Amino acid sequence: MNLKSFRQKLGISQRELSEKLEIPITTLFSYEQGTCRPSIDALIKIADFYNVSLDELVGRDSDTVNLKFLDENEAYLIKKILKMNQLELSKTRAYITGLLEE
Repeated sequence: MNLKSFRQKLGISQRELSEKLEIPITTLFSYEQGTCRPSIDALIKIADFYNVSLDELVGRDSDTVNLKFLDENEAYLIKKILKMNQLELSKTRAYITGLLEE
């Protein structure tokens, strides 16, 4: 988790951010240094402030697809797509685009 880099990208100081998040500057410093872990409520507040997902905030790959939440047909299709080469992907995309435009 790189909270400091998110803050620096916005060009704001720790004091400014602590005021906006309504948390003590010492707490924010501890979060950024990794000496204290934010609660889930604090993480949500920070993610909302930066307008990013929790996954992005904590450095998780948000492009990961969790197949257990898909039905059998959806999971099957995703698995097949992930195994395709570039030509197969291009043809599949064109086919699906044609289906959706009808």
